[in-house]
Amino acid sequence: MSQTYQYCDDEVVSDGVAYALLSGEAQAASAVSNGYVPIGGERTVTRSKGNVIYEIDGKPVLEVLQEYLSDSALAEDWQSYAITFALSFRAPSYMEDEDYIFRAVPSVNPADGSATVQTEVQEGTSVWMSSRDKKKTAAGLDLMADHLHQQLGGNHPELVFHFDCCARGKLMFRDQEKLQLLKRLRQAVGPDVPWMGFYTFGEIGPVGEYNCYHNYTAVVLALRS
Repeated sequence: MSQTYQYCDDEVVSDGVAYALLSGEAQAASAVSNGYVPIGGERTVTRSKGNVIYEIDGKPVLEVLQEYLSDSALAEDWQSYAITFALSFRAPSYMEDEDYIFRAVPSVNPADGSATVQTEVQEGTSVWMSSRDKKKTAAGLDLMADHLHQQLGGNHPELVFHFDCCARGKLMFRDQEKLQLLKRLRQAVGPDVPWMGFYTFGEIGPVGEYNCYHNYTAVVLALRS
């Protein structure tokens, strides 16, 4: 997690951006899907500032997390749990297929009992604890394929971009499991279509008319001329 690399032709850099420009008329179809489910009941953020949550239900966040995880997980090895355990919030009304959105907790602070997420959280926001779910991940890919076909009028695309959260790769599935899921999605969308993408740490993808930030999510863009 300390360094990433960007590639363009024969050049390799860090802290850079590699991009490609596509021009011309094209029909675009997009879909997003997450693989987490809420666990436990609804709770409330009672103290926060920006993207740091200090209290849930009037208790330090770490005290609340201890109801679900061991003390050693919080004090010694949080990063191992951060990829499997998340906070979920009620999804906005324009998200028709999801009841919740999910946010990773990349760091916790034992000194003040706070937790940091990747977007701002207002006091009074409802929140649920959440965990990864393999069945939902698989079902979500099938739903994505259906959405793409509907948007393309039942036709196969000619080019597909696929961006997947790193927590949905080897950190969640064995190699054969992941390959089977990817094959299943490709067969449904277009088995012979050029397919490219990479694993991410935070995803951006459209939902309806809104461009949204996501965690633990697959984002697919399919293009047809």
